[in-house]
Amino acid sequence: MNFNTEKLRDIAAALDPFETGCAVTVALKISDDTCKMGGEQRALFMALYDALPEKSCDLFEDDVSDLIASAREERTEAIVAKITPLREFAMDKITRPKMKAFKADIRKRYAA
Repeated sequence: MNFNTEKLRDIAAALDPFETGCAVTVALKISDDTCKMGGEQRALFMALYDALPEKSCDLFEDDVSDLIASAREERTEAIVAKITPLREFAMDKITRPKMKAFKADIRKRYAA
């Protein structure tokens, strides 16, 4: 999928720490295939994740990006087993309503 990478870089650069945590959490959800979005939306949010200038956030250790990269290369049971507790922890902290609001806001910003 071709996305406007400049626009995504601008959106990613403007994210606050909470929103960065949301973006990383969505990437985890996509990586372990628990995300219910369709293919184009998944691709958009992974492109946003890729555009993050800094992928570290308060919710995760710095190695979370390595785990996501591994899952993108080959999703194995072992990788999913490592992702699941991280994703569940983050979703408990973020909450569903805030995550839905984050995704809607990103879609709106990208469409603008």
